[in-house]
Amino acid sequence: MKRPRSPWVLAAVLALPAAAQAPLSYADLLARVRPTTEQYRLESRLADLQMQLQDTRGFLREGPTVSLEGAARRPSGLPSYTDKAAEIEFPLFLAPRVRGELEASLGQAHPLLAESARREAALRVKFGYLEAWLAQRTLALREADLATVEHWLEVTRGRARDGKEPAYQVDLVEGERMKAQQDLDEARTRMAEAWAAIVALADVPATPVPLADPGVVQPVPEEDIQVRLRQGPLRRALQAQADLETRSLRLKEAQAQARWSLRTSYGTEAEDHILRLGVSVRLPRPGESAVLKQSIDAQIRVVRGELRQALAELDARILGVWYRFRKASEVTPVPDFSRALATVEARLASGQDQPSEAFPIRRQLLEAQMAALKRIQARHALTAEIQYLLP
Repeated sequence: MKRPRSPWVLAAVLALPAAAQAPLSYADLLARVRPTTEQYRLESRLADLQMQLQDTRGFLREGPTVSLEGAARRPSGLPSYTDKAAEIEFPLFLAPRVRGELEASLGQAHPLLAESARREAALRVKFGYLEAWLAQRTLALREADLATVEHWLEVTRGRARDGKEPAYQVDLVEGERMKAQQDLDEARTRMAEAWAAIVALADVPATPVPLADPGVVQPVPEEDIQVRLRQGPLRRALQAQADLETRSLRLKEAQAQARWSLRTSYGTEAEDHILRLGVSVRLPRPGESAVLKQSIDAQIRVVRGELRQALAELDARILGVWYRFRKASEVTPVPDFSRALATVEARLASGQDQPSEAFPIRRQLLEAQMAALKRIQARHALTAEIQYLLP
């Protein structure tokens, strides 16, 4: 019977079979990333503000209104003729300062908000990539672990048939095999979920493909890092967004209170040519202006309250990142326990150890490899979050 390929070499299977296709790196995924919903929402909101500015271009609160009319007449005893009239109305907007403040705020906020959205999208891809990478490596370990247990089950059955092992040891190994199979099924489910998150973010195949290792953790300069964290682009973007919303509400208030219009008309009646020029004003209903101001002020207070909450959440996030960064341990390579597992298997085959003694050792070695993988993933994720928050 053909001996199965060395099932105990767990470290070797960390390199997923990728002969047919080069593994995708984080840079590859970033190049294939799709615009996020937040980026589309930002573009829509900025377009709305541009439209609000366009509606008040110059001294107009909206576009002018033009009307044309004509009517045929045939008075008694006179030849027939047609009355013609053309009228144009210019709704005036007499608050250019408010409009100018919104335009200036939009010019300052646009690059800040775009950069914040870009960084957020890149960080989301980074987290998704690291999660999928960990899921792939975990799956590889679980597959190798199941192969190891199945091989040890064959060894134990052979020794039991020869009378060198009690029958209950076979049952113990069979139970361990079932547990390893369950762990493998759960690892496959986590892999599918992690890859689905990648598919939602980037243009990648629907089925998982190998991912490259994240490489060496990039060092983060620690000089004045707490100060720099509090001066990052996310804080400026939050403040710029709040200022933008406040200016937009003030312009909306000014638009609602702009009541003056300039009117002019030109017409003919019979042989006469008539030109009219005048102004009009829409009178507010009693209490309308006070209610409008009350509503706008309340909305501005909501914007400021949301800004305070967002800044408090950002400070808490910065504090948590800084604490984890200080306490983070150094990243170590995933240990290679192939020789240790080979020794355990040799002792198992020779009868020096029973399966009930060998399996706890196997679990400890497997857990050590899993812990090393999780530590690598966590350190890369922490570094990415710090770089996202730093200027």
